[in-house]
Amino acid sequence: MKCKLSIQEKLKDLRIEKGLSLQELAEQTGISRASLGNYETDDYKEITHKAIVSLTNFYGITSDYLLGLTENREQQRFPVDDFPAT
Repeated sequence: MKCKLSIQEKLKDLRIEKGLSLQELAEQTGISRASLGNYETDDYKEITHKAIVSLTNFYGITSDYLLGLTENREQQRFPVDDFPAT
């Protein structure tokens, strides 16, 4: 049986992988240290859309990964020229 990580666990693991303290992450993302700390605990409140976008961009992960919709962490960048013209 595969055990999926919660959003809180993923956020903490991502921060630790980068070797950052909550304060350092706050300084680099513009999200308050208190909010980041709350996002990593089991009793967190809702994470704002803006915070999800900031954190996924900072870590280079997909929001789908963070939200548990996929196990694929990596963002796929596609140049606009790769899309067919309509």
